[in-house]
Amino acid sequence: MTLRRAPRRRAGAPAVLATLIATVLLSGCVTQPVLPYQASVANQMKLGSLPRAARFQVTTAGSDPSDVQTTVRSMRISAPGDGSWTSYLGQALRTELATSGNYDANAAARIEATLSEVRIADGQAQVTGHFVIRQGQSVRYDKVLRADAHWDSAFLGAIAASNGLNQSTAIFQALLRKLFDDPDFAAAST
Repeated sequence: MTLRRAPRRRAGAPAVLATLIATVLLSGCVTQPVLPYQASVANQMKLGSLPRAARFQVTTAGSDPSDVQTTVRSMRISAPGDGSWTSYLGQALRTELATSGNYDANAAARIEATLSEVRIADGQAQVTGHFVIRQGQSVRYDKVLRADAHWDSAFLGAIAASNGLNQSTAIFQALLRKLFDDPDFAAAST
């Protein structure tokens, strides 16, 4: 006589979906920090075209903009560490430059970065920064740059929030790509 096991009951897609929605609704507003900044391949390729001797130190100026908006559905997105988006921008710059070999804490050239806008919402993000490159007392570069991103917004709040969290790093990569792609930045690096 062969013994047969009773079939396992699997939760159907509607049950899993209902559980996910209930969890999000019951949890209320949560705060999730962005993952630590990762260097982007596109930025590294652009920095690779700088002269080998180009080295920068990085400083950030000021505090976060007063009207930072970083809420996607019921999730508030925060900067990692001390929660400062200005610090996050400074760390992003250091990460990109260190990865490409263009960072030196004692370099004569200094990139000063200031944030004037941070908006991350459902399906869109905007970040604006002011970048100044100084060589001693001389200003070699001074521009305000803005990056915008748009993506499909999911119907489910948990998926939309996850997409917003992922785009939070990508929008800072895009802002730095604008800096590194600028021919005036390359000219200030020589």
